[in-house]
This record gives sequence, C-alpha cells and structure tokens, in this order.
Amino acid sequence: MSVDTSRPSIQDGIAALVSEARSRESAMFTEAQAKSLLAIFGIDVPRGVQVSDGELIPEHLGESLVVKAISSTLVHKSDAGGVRVGVSREQVAEVTDQMRKRLAASGHRLSGLLVEEMVPAGHEVIVGATKTPDLGWSVMVGLGGVLVEVLEDVAFGLAPLSEDQTLRMLRELRGIKVLEGARGGVRADLSPLVRLISRLAGPGGLLESLPEDVVELDLNPVIVSADRAVAVDARFVVSAEEAADAEAEARPERPAPDFSALFRPARVAVLGASGKRPNLANRYIRNLRAGGFEGTIVPIHPEADDIEGLPAVTSLADTDEPIDYAFVALPAARVSEALLAAAGRVRFAQVIASGFGETEEGKPLEKTLVETVRRAGIRLIGPNCLGTHASAGRLSFIPDAPLTPGVTAVVSQSGGLSVDILRVGAMRGIDFHSVVSIGNGADVNAAELVASHLADDDVRVIGLYLESLAAAREVLDVLTTGEVRKPVVLLAGGRTSEGSRAATSHTGALAGNHRLWQAIARQAGMTLVDSLEDFASALHALSTIDLDIRSTGRQAILFGNGGGASVLGADALDRQGLSTSPLADSVIRQLDGLGLPPGNGLRNPIDVPAGTLAVRNGQVAEDMLKLVLAGSEPDILISHLNVGIIQRNLGESHGDVTGTIIDSIVHVRDEANSNTHHLLVLKTDGSQKTEELITGYAHRARSSGIPVFAAFEDAALAARAVLEQTHQGCEDDGRR
Repeated sequence: MSVDTSRPSIQDGIAALVSEARSRESAMFTEAQAKSLLAIFGIDVPRGVQVSDGELIPEHLGESLVVKAISSTLVHKSDAGGVRVGVSREQVAEVTDQMRKRLAASGHRLSGLLVEEMVPAGHEVIVGATKTPDLGWSVMVGLGGVLVEVLEDVAFGLAPLSEDQTLRMLRELRGIKVLEGARGGVRADLSPLVRLISRLAGPGGLLESLPEDVVELDLNPVIVSADRAVAVDARFVVSAEEAADAEAEARPERPAPDFSALFRPARVAVLGASGKRPNLANRYIRNLRAGGFEGTIVPIHPEADDIEGLPAVTSLADTDEPIDYAFVALPAARVSEALLAAAGRVRFAQVIASGFGETEEGKPLEKTLVETVRRAGIRLIGPNCLGTHASAGRLSFIPDAPLTPGVTAVVSQSGGLSVDILRVGAMRGIDFHSVVSIGNGADVNAAELVASHLADDDVRVIGLYLESLAAAREVLDVLTTGEVRKPVVLLAGGRTSEGSRAATSHTGALAGNHRLWQAIARQAGMTLVDSLEDFASALHALSTIDLDIRSTGRQAILFGNGGGASVLGADALDRQGLSTSPLADSVIRQLDGLGLPPGNGLRNPIDVPAGTLAVRNGQVAEDMLKLVLAGSEPDILISHLNVGIIQRNLGESHGDVTGTIIDSIVHVRDEANSNTHHLLVLKTDGSQKTEELITGYAHRARSSGIPVFAAFEDAALAARAVLEQTHQGCEDDGRR
C-alpha cells in the first residue's frame, strides 16, 4: 500500500496530534488517535469508536467488546484497571463506573472511552520503534504482552526495512517456533505481520512521515493469527520539547576524495619533530626511513635548519611542491593555525593530538579545526588518532611494521587498538592493505573509507573497529546502497546493555547498544565478532580463502587426530551455529573399505589416530578426503593435526607426514571442484621444535590458500565468518 505523505492534510493532521500530545502529562497520542493514523497507512486495527460516558455503543461493533479508559495522565492502562475485555453491550455502563472509581483511586480522571470489537485469539507480538538523532528509527519485534518484559526475546533493525530484512529479524527470535505452531500450537501466518511492519517501517512507511518530535511508539500487542496481524494497542510518545533542526547539525556533504594519495603518498610532511630532543614525530620519520618509504619527507619546523638529517621547511605554506600527507604531531591549540597556512597545498592531514571533540571543553576547538581544513581544502584524518598504515606506500605509525602488501583494509576508531590489530594480525598471517586510525572522525569518517575500499581492486576484505553507533549507521548506508559487495568484519566497542534507557515505551527501554550493533551488522551483511582475537581469525580466513567459492549452508566436517579434541571441535562449531551431521552410510563404508588400521571414528568427526595418518607416509589423507568430498557436500572442512603427537609417535621414520597431509588437502581441494572451504588447525605440544615446524607448515598452507589456526575455537569462529560472507545471495542481503 502506498500513502501520499506529501498531502498537507496528513502532515498537518500529524502536527496537530503532536501539539495536542505535548499538552498532556503523558505526552502521548490518545490510543484512538494513534490507531486512526495506523489505519491511514494500511495497518490493521480493530474496529472501534471513542465515546463519552453514557453514550450509546454502535451495534456494528458486535456483542463482545473491549472497553479502554481514556485519560490524559494514564500511560499503562492495564496496570491501573483501565482495560476490560469480553464486555457485553449491556455491561458497558457498569464497567465504566468501575473504571472511573479505580482510576480516581490512582490519581487519574476518566475523560472518555475507547470501545472496540474483540479480535480473535492469536499470538501476542510487540512491534515498536524508537528514534535517536544519529541512528534514526530503531525498530523492534518480539514476543508481546508481558513476555517482552520477562523474556526480552526481541530483535532490532534500522528503518527503512525491506520485507526480507523483516523476515530475518523474525527468524532471529527464539520464540519464532511458538509462532510457527510448536508442540501442536496454533500456527500463525507471518505474512500479515511482515506486511504490518513494512507499512510501519518500510520505505514510504509511517515512520518516514512522523516529525522529529515523535520519539517512541509501541504496538503491543499485535495479535497474529492464521490470516491477520492486528495492532490492538498503540502508543505514540512525543518528546517533551520541540525537536531541534536536524538538518543544521548534519555533516555537510563533501565530494568523495581520491584516497590513493593517502595510501601511496609521494610527499609526506611531518609537523612537530624536534631538532634537539627526539619525540613521536621524530620516531615517525625514522619509521618511514626504516620501512623503505620511497617518497620525499619534508620536516616542518619554524626554526630548525634540518630535522633527522633532512632539510626543514618553516611552514606548510613554504613547501616547494604540494604535500600528499601531513603527519601533524603538534599540541591541539596550534594545529588549526599550522593547517590554515597549508591552503591548497595539502591533500590529507592526520592530527594526533587529543583534547578535541572527545571532551566537552574541546568541542569548540574541533569545530574550529574542521572549519579550518574545509577552508584550506584539506581532508582531515582524526583528530585524536595515530593515523595511517599503508603497506604499499611503505608508511606506518609503528616501528618494525609489517609492510607486506595484502588485501585486508581496516578502519579503526581507536589508535591503540590499531597497533594491536597490526601486531596480532601479522602474527595470524594477515598481510594488510592498510589500517587507518580515524579517532574522532571529525572529517574523513569510516563510511567514506569503506566506500573507497569497496571501489579499490586491491582490497578484498574490510575490517572495522567502531565505538559509535552513528558511525556504524553511516557504514550501513554505504554497504546497503553500494554496487560492490566485499566481506566486512565488525568488532564493536560498547556492546553492553548499558545503552538501554528509561523510556515510556517497551521498545525504548529495550533498545540497548548490544541489540543495535547486532541489528546493524545483520542488515549490512557484516560479521560481528566479540574480541580482537576473533577479529583477527575472521580477517585471516577471509583474506586467505578463495572468495569465489560460494557456500550454500552451514554443514561442517572435521578430519584429524586427537580423540577428545574432535568432540571439542564439534562443540566449538555448534556454538558458532555450524552442524557436524554424520556422513552417509555409503561414505562410511567406502572409508572403512580402505583397509585402515583399527581405532578410527568415521562418522563425523572423522577421528583417526597417528597410526592411521602414517599409512603411505600421510598420503592416506588424500584417499580419505577424496571419498568424503565425493559422497557429501560440506560447506566447511576443517582438518586438525596435533603436530606434537604426530612427531612424537612417528618421528622421522615415516617422512614428513604433516607436510604430506597438508599437500593432500590442497590437492583434494583443487581436484574436487566443490563449494567446500578448507581450514586447518595445527596444534602444538609447546616445545620449541614443534613450534618451529608449525611456523613452516602454516606458511606452506597459507601460501596455498588455506587459513591456519592454533585452536578449534578460532577455526570455528572463522568458519562462521567465511560462511556468512560467502553465502550465495549474501551480496543482496542489505539491498532487497
């Protein structure tokens, strides 16, 4: 259904409802007003009428009625005795008198009644929305009635929502089985519920027509049955004060920059280095030289003739050629003046100093800085950040940086964590395209960098560390409107329930940060992880595998040695939502027909002792895996080898068994022509010799496109990320 919301009558009518609601103590539309508005947008509501005390009830409403109190101070009608169901026409007067007395005892005055037809029984669902300045409307769906408060089984999304996104929200609910008729219950048709949510929160829906003053709404409950989804209660909450002009605070649009100069700068200026006492800026110059930076380094200093053996220039205004990248390590109070001198001469400037918008007293200083760089035609990275690591450009903010060019680009709101991402990532085998620490993101933001990475053929995988839901919302908009789809992994800071707030609506009270991060990740098609280690595991897997292999399900097979380790591996996969279903009996018979030594488990996990792996010096693995892939279609195959046990039990008498198995895995993968992703776990006994062997084996596997992990938990998390990001059709998840 389409509603012409541009008609003055609709907008004027909503504005009048807002003005009237603000005059009430409850700051809400009346229920009758709310339902009339819902009906205009095609949302199913019960037939009803608002009447005064003693007024006759129209006969078309039938004999079984719901009577609801109307009071300007009443928020929760049921708690105060303001709702009666199953009332006959003859009982209305008596029920009204009882309501009046009960409300008076609680300090409320009855000003009228809403009398409605009884809606046929069904499942109770809550649908609601709450508005925040940086996110817009957050939409919630969950089990309704009192269950929403007790179980908090809810899912969130950000408007506008497509019908497919709404279905994914519903599938996230633990109680979805109840709606589907679990244990002989009544099966509800989800289509009317999806349609209701679409008319509320879809493109062109009611939420888009509400003014900024409306901040919360609940439809609780919505009765969902075999053929209807009816909003039997509705609550619209208006802010106590008139909303500020949102457009005035919006980030001004700026042309999308060419970020190539940021990642491959030819001329780098360094501000803040000392000619007497080495500091952070001096170390940056040394890092550039040690990393093999091939461009020109221009120290900026008002007095020194040279810095670190390089000729210094008095100010950015005096450089003989334009600067691609300025590393600014000056005190906060001096930054704007220094950059103002660079008008037309600097493309990107990265400001390290803190004391800007991250503190209340620093906000005016940040505003001045942003105004300065805009006048000067500079794009700003930061402030309050470490800046840019770019492998191909041979520059970094850490010493001894890993500068092997790779396909993984990371954007981080934390400088300190950016250092950890580089160090931990390099240890996990990640070669980075870039890591950009954006700090406050006062100018260049995460969304702009993500858009740039989507357009850059050198980037295959994107990682994000974000602490701001507003920044995440901007990224969501980029990912859902862009034409190119690439894997994105999100590590979010502040994912706790502390974001919840006291609110008039259930939706507002339940809209904690932990749920909104999940909603943004789901809608954007990002993989959400919980720790730096998980972040590195997911990025390593996605940057190593063949992304053209598209998965279709969540089936996994485990193959390797270790006894109980296989059971723990299956448990780890289960926690990540992957299944280790048994192999078909025909495949098990074929495996058994290979004449393997005794003691093997062949159902899945395929658990084989070191003695079995020693058959044909490890080449038996190829025979087994060929049979497995010929007779099944797993999405993930994780081979796990306890290298310490293999070395201790087999020694050198059987040759390089572990290396042969790794080669077998690669050979089977290349010949199978299947949609199976292969991961490898190499376990150590802690000895130096084994550690050295594993280092070599890991390099051998990674060079062949197989991610390597030290523990099942890391591999299981990576498996989930791989399946989420390579699932057939995932490129459409956010754009339907």
